Amino acid sequence: MRALLRVSLRCMWKKLMFGVMVAVLALSCRPEKKKEAALPVYTVRVAHPQYGEVAQYREWIGHLEPGVTAAVLPQVSGYVVQRLFTNGADVKKGQVLYRLDDALYRQALARAKEQQAEALANYEEARQNVEYYRPLLKDGAVAKQTFTEAQRRMEAADAALQAAKAAVMQAQTNLDYCTLSSPMDGVVGFARADVGSFVSPSSEPMVSISSFQPIRVVFSISEQDWLNQGGSRGALRPGAEVELLLANGEHYPFPAVISGVDNTVSSSTGTLQLDAHTQNPGLLLRPGMFVNVRARVTAPQRALLLPSQAITSIQGNLFVVELDEHNRASLVPVQCGLSQNGMVAVTGAVSEASRVVVSGVQQAMMAASGRAALRVVP
Repeated sequence: MRALLRVSLRCMWKKLMFGVMVAVLALSCRPEKKKEAALPVYTVRVAHPQYGEVAQYREWIGHLEPGVTAAVLPQVSGYVVQRLFTNGADVKKGQVLYRLDDALYRQALARAKEQQAEALANYEEARQNVEYYRPLLKDGAVAKQTFTEAQRRMEAADAALQAAKAAVMQAQTNLDYCTLSSPMDGVVGFARADVGSFVSPSSEPMVSISSFQPIRVVFSISEQDWLNQGGSRGALRPGAEVELLLANGEHYPFPAVISGVDNTVSSSTGTLQLDAHTQNPGLLLRPGMFVNVRARVTAPQRALLLPSQAITSIQGNLFVVELDEHNRASLVPVQCGLSQNGMVAVTGAVSEASRVVVSGVQQAMMAASGRAALRVVP
């Protein structure tokens, strides 16, 4: 009996263990429930459109020229014995730049002075003869013909004296020309003649000096631009101010003042040349540089403005991404007008109350199509 009971218990235990194993296998083979993929979250910035004034601006390419340029030309022939400046240095009016060998001109001046002294002596002798004969002529002690001849000799001696004085002045001038000075304040260019060079009045300029304060701005505009901006009564009239943008993109702090407008439109280019002048402290600007000349050509207009980076183009149409109070994104079509200082005038279904994405526009467009979520920061 006891043996039978032990066999029964053993069979029940085996059946229980078999059921547990089957349950475990069944649980392990059950398919797991798939997890839903989380949407990426992007950070964007928003802004409200604001009303402001905007005007139309136009830009033209200009180049810089010196205000005044003077060439130092030799007036006499000779060898250069001194060059007294450094290429590209600032010079003052009257500052000596070159000295020529003046030995021959000093000798010529000495001879001219000797001839002047001789002519002066001859004139004094002739004058004294006339003064001697004058009272005798009144008393009849000398013939009139003698007195007349004495006067003629004095006149000839005076002419010779004047010629001798002119020769001295010419010799002195030639000697002075051996010293070449700057005719104005400015910046000296690179020397074209140096010590040992032979120069003459037919030679090319020995050096040039340019004044960059103020500096000249030259630019050309089309005849359509000239007409559209109102001609001589418009924004480009003489005396009006324009802005300058440098080649590195920086805004030049001083305006340029229009100083002249050419009287003829070029038949070859259809453009009209304008001149302007601007301050150049520190001589930052140099002739030959290119600048952009910028001028406002329309009166300011009141408009709803948005940063230009908020505007996106899709198949030629312009949109902004607007967020509602729950940060749900939607595309809103807009029309753009004038732009100024990074802001653009917009019209459409936007207002000052709209929350428009201005940073992270592409990510906001993904959110508008349900492919991302957004986090808004101030």
